[in-house]
Amino acid sequence: ILLKPVAKVQITAIMQEASAPSLHHLRKVIKEAFALFDKLGNDTVQQDEVGTIMRYLGQFPTEAQLSEKIRELVDSDPSREGLVSFAAFEKMMLRDLIDRAHDPDDSETLLAAFRVLDTRGLGYIEVNEITAALSTKEGNQKDGFKDKEMFDFLDYAKEGETADSSRIYYEDYIAKLTEDTERHLESLYQDARGSALPKPGATA
Repeated sequence: ILLKPVAKVQITAIMQEASAPSLHHLRKVIKEAFALFDKLGNDTVQQDEVGTIMRYLGQFPTEAQLSEKIRELVDSDPSREGLVSFAAFEKMMLRDLIDRAHDPDDSETLLAAFRVLDTRGLGYIEVNEITAALSTKEGNQKDGFKDKEMFDFLDYAKEGETADSSRIYYEDYIAKLTEDTERHLESLYQDARGSALPKPGATA
């Protein structure tokens, strides 16, 4: 599950090694991610898929930044009739990854943000409070969660091992999110380093 914002993941070394072979692998990762959402198989995706693909690849623009990127992507290839072409997406994504334009927030930044909402210092936030603060519908957040994003966030963040699903214990949520995100991006970008790890049980 990929949500915004998430814990900081260092991919600097990958980008520094993006010489010819590494850049080839990096482009392969982008292509494979794009293909997951290319439902027509014609090297295009719907505009509303762009943010999901970017987050899958480890870049987390705000909604305002994402809207601007989508406009640029669509305008760059009018022949696609409102769809986003792979050629335009790859060019933008390579630039953002190498520049680390939208790297995710680190855990301390996330904790500080949650503690602003936790005014009583209880270590948790009621679901209705966080929904009001973060959603575009209930709150006044220009960059807030849309309905589906809010549902996914709450489903992931709520404590699943207890009967209490009305609270977000945010330190546990951030720890889980940090671990899951780092594991996902570590696996995703192994090939971009040019030295993928052997599969479990493999012999030298």
